[in-house]
Amino acid sequence: MNCKNIKIKLNKQVVCKLTNKPIDFKKCTINCKNYAPKYKKDTKFSKKCAIKDNSFKKSKKLNNLERNRFSILTNDLEHCILCGQKKDNLHEVFGGRNRPNSMKYGIVIPLCVFHHQEIHKNKELQGFYHKLGQKKFMEYYPKEDFIKIFKKNYL
Repeated sequence: MNCKNIKIKLNKQVVCKLTNKPIDFKKCTINCKNYAPKYKKDTKFSKKCAIKDNSFKKSKKLNNLERNRFSILTNDLEHCILCGQKKDNLHEVFGGRNRPNSMKYGIVIPLCVFHHQEIHKNKELQGFYHKLGQKKFMEYYPKEDFIKIFKKNYL
């Protein structure tokens, strides 16, 4: 577990930022009264923490987009588009900086865990869904310019 109050100096000495005293890294645990978790997963252990880490909060706009996802590629968002099993994830076809655009325009597909990992590894499968996503976008939104929004042409 890492406390965000730990600072390692150039001479590799471990110092607590709050007390400004050298400490033994192995003894710095949740028993410390100044312990503040560095990662979100540590918060369940930190009822007595001095500071809580809120760096993992998403914006309200992104939360709303994720909650209201729909798909123009399929009508069934409950089953994996590739194998028909119960879906585990909704995958945005265009990731990275275009992820919010994928959610906004419904270029989302349901995938099971296996196929979600597979689509991230397989460039041909990604390319197929990029082309399909662009074609469907152009059908559903004829007045919108795909290249202007997504900054790339996949056809």
